[in-house]
Amino acid sequence: MSDNSNTLVLCGCGWLGGYLASHFANSRQVIGTTRSHDKAQQLRNQGIRPLHFTLSDSADTLSELSANATVVLNIPPGRRNTNLDEFTRHMCDLISALYRHQPPQQLIFISTTSVYGEQEGDVTTASGVAPVTASGEAHIAIEKHVRRSAPENGYILRLAGLVGPDRHPVKSLAGRTLSGANQVVNLVHVDDVVATITALMAQRPQNKLWQLSSSDHPMRGEYYPAMAEQLGLAPITFSDRLDKNAPPTGKSINPQATVEELGLTLNFASPWQMNTIQ
Repeated sequence: MSDNSNTLVLCGCGWLGGYLASHFANSRQVIGTTRSHDKAQQLRNQGIRPLHFTLSDSADTLSELSANATVVLNIPPGRRNTNLDEFTRHMCDLISALYRHQPPQQLIFISTTSVYGEQEGDVTTASGVAPVTASGEAHIAIEKHVRRSAPENGYILRLAGLVGPDRHPVKSLAGRTLSGANQVVNLVHVDDVVATITALMAQRPQNKLWQLSSSDHPMRGEYYPAMAEQLGLAPITFSDRLDKNAPPTGKSINPQATVEELGLTLNFASPWQMNTIQ
């Protein structure tokens, strides 16, 4: 078996992958896949071994490098793509290829809380899935393939909306008129995501399905206008009236089980703390 036990393969080294690479650069050999020659050079400059790879490529080299390594699979489907059959098929083929010969010692698939669709109230991993988007449907299909292909060491981590020092949804919402003022916000900070992935890698728990969000869920009609003002962005308005006395609507992603079972403390337990963008 290949001696890759201290290797981290970031299959999809995009925004989240960049934070993971920085976090593990001094403790592991990090390999990151990219489709871009410019990005490959950036990875080299960070001390990361780049591997040119797209989902339509042969996975032979990637599979060889992943043998007995830890693999974080985080290739997004693209927001504008509404037909994800090909994406789903390529992702499932890639997972199969990774487990065909010498498998990874651990696979962590980054999924999304959009698999829950438009449910109401408290949502845990025990809640049923009910996707209403192509992305949600694709991620459920890939999750099922992870369970079939890697029942012993394949982990699924469903993430709420990602926020970081250089990323916040308010930036793209600025100046717009939105609806759903009483709907709650589900966000998670990249620092807490990195901490959770680190814990999964170290602990390798029996449970294979996890989810992560902040534990506080303010209403959209209160949160986004205030955050836009705080960050000096164009005002955000809502077509419906915010009623703070009414019960909130929408799903509230509950991170409690993940936090407690992995022994974590959220650094950003509230979206109100996530107020830095560049």
